[in-house]
Amino acid sequence: MPRKARQLRKETFGLARYNARQIELAMQAAEIDIDCFLQAADSDTFARFAGERFDDIGRLGLLELKATPVFRCDACAVYGYEGLGRGHCNWCGASSDASQCEACARVPDVAHMQGMHCILCGGDMHRVPVTRYVWKIGAQYPAIAEALKALPKRAALETYLADVLRNTSDAWPVTRPGDAGLELDGYPDQPVNTWFMGLAGYQAALADYLAAHPERGAFDDWWTPDTQLVHFLGYDCSYSHAVGYTAQLLARPDGPRPGVYLTNQFLKLDGQDFSTSRGHAVWIREITAQHPVDAIRLYTALCAPENETRDFDRAAFEAWRKATFDGIVAAYTHDLSAGAAPSAAALPAQLEQRIAGIRGQWARAASLGAFSIAGLAKAALDMAQLTMTECEPGQRHLGWRIFSEMVASVAPSTAAEIDALMAVHGPNRAAPTPEVEIAGV
Repeated sequence: MPRKARQLRKETFGLARYNARQIELAMQAAEIDIDCFLQAADSDTFARFAGERFDDIGRLGLLELKATPVFRCDACAVYGYEGLGRGHCNWCGASSDASQCEACARVPDVAHMQGMHCILCGGDMHRVPVTRYVWKIGAQYPAIAEALKALPKRAALETYLADVLRNTSDAWPVTRPGDAGLELDGYPDQPVNTWFMGLAGYQAALADYLAAHPERGAFDDWWTPDTQLVHFLGYDCSYSHAVGYTAQLLARPDGPRPGVYLTNQFLKLDGQDFSTSRGHAVWIREITAQHPVDAIRLYTALCAPENETRDFDRAAFEAWRKATFDGIVAAYTHDLSAGAAPSAAALPAQLEQRIAGIRGQWARAASLGAFSIAGLAKAALDMAQLTMTECEPGQRHLGWRIFSEMVASVAPSTAAEIDALMAVHGPNRAAPTPEVEIAGV
């Protein structure tokens, strides 16, 4: 953000607030409704929690003020902590800044990075010593490994943690003198970097939301060891989240335990990396003006890069929308408004088993141990296909009701439309819903 503000000759926080508003408008266009969109710069609550988290690490004796190498461009008078410098990760060789590698998710070692150049002028950056706070987080690696050992993880994170947590001598620089960050009381001229403060953001968002909605309870009723945290993150943020935030949570026994970390890989667009600077992007306001929001949401869910890099291909999406999504809408509209009356007869055993299998598929995807938004979308679409091709006309009311239940979390407007059609044209329950028991659900 400071780099962009400098390039646009804008005031940093003013630009951040403008961008926040654009994000809110984009979410509204995609019919995404969130409970609290924290504006950290305007939140005293955030600053308080960030200070508490920093002090926690200090009380453990794991904060050390020491000189460390940092990249600098003298011509532009900027440091290359993150957004203003780019080089090659010393772990994997990929293009990266010095904070967290976008490819391998490791924290690059500035002493061994190569090819660092200034984003502003393109010139080479050189290393200079900067005195800042370093978190000797490696001392907590055994406790982190133990806390996360039995929790469900996607394969990439499992492998990552096994590799990273071996080096108990690791230290993580967490302040950035001369750069953006939050200055905490007691630590002058040592702004804390944003990656350290994400967990404080979780706390502040919850506290601010509950302050505005006291009927939901008090913060201390929620922020307890009984609360289950589920973290959704890009794989490239694995260090700050799965390692750093786990360590912070373990430092406070009165709060939630570390919880489950669900990582995602990268999503490409038409086979290339998203890039707003190169204009290779999908703008929500444009795509929602051309296609139903639920079609976009469903297809994006199907493309979720949960275990590998996936691709959102615009031509493939448009073909899928016309052939699959529009076909489903036309089918349930016909069946629920002009089709056969719902049958009260019991389902044939084979059809009941087929439905139970799809419900089991959906239940597994909805479980914490195997959560998959792609799995939720696929199960719902399988149910729609079964309803259209294997159900007799009188059985389709039941099929569409089950589809509505399954698709509601991904395509809520579609589910609401089906429910409205059923309320007008037929009973909401045509026959007993086949159930299936899934271990752990």
